[in-house]
Amino acid sequence: MARDKQIYQLYLDLYRKHGDPARFWPQWCSRNKSLTWREVVAIGAILTQRTSWHNADLALRNLRKHGLLSLSAIAGLRNLNRLTEVVRPAGFFRTKPRRLFELASFIVDNYGDLETFAREDLKAGREKLLGLYGIGLETADTILLYALDKPTFVIDEYTKRLVIKKRLSEKFDYDHLQSVFENSLPREVRVYQNFHTLIIVDQKGEEASMMEMVE
Repeated sequence: MARDKQIYQLYLDLYRKHGDPARFWPQWCSRNKSLTWREVVAIGAILTQRTSWHNADLALRNLRKHGLLSLSAIAGLRNLNRLTEVVRPAGFFRTKPRRLFELASFIVDNYGDLETFAREDLKAGREKLLGLYGIGLETADTILLYALDKPTFVIDEYTKRLVIKKRLSEKFDYDHLQSVFENSLPREVRVYQNFHTLIIVDQKGEEASMMEMVE
């Protein structure tokens, strides 16, 4: 089977096995995200760096409790002391607060909100995110795909494990694997979101479920 057909078939197989990914990531995979939830996704993309969703979820709940679960609220802080304590459950308390603050300040100061930033084309938006402190390829693409509904496939450790298990590539650098998946799938945001979510769900099971932080 050709690689492109094999990868797309993997997507179909995982969908049949687990069902609609929105069952696990109800808002991240939503077709009608509110601006509030788009901001939660962007914030969550920072908080989940090198930690479990459970820990990131605790930090998100703290942010909501303290009235900081928005980019404007974070950007309006005079210093990072309060933010540091609030997001401490997510770990890396010396770097994650700064990453959140710089992302929030960049969006608020230059665009006002995420919906305006989303008008940037994919390439330009990606380059600007990658220019921010602490935002690498995976985090940038997570924000673009899930918060802004841009068609860019996220490559993470779960995706790499799938590639190794199924022998989908002999090269494992980020850009190469991203091109492998994007060239093998319909260029549709919904497919990219679903497939990436299903890859994680298949490897982590119910532990991959994300709780709804915003009502």
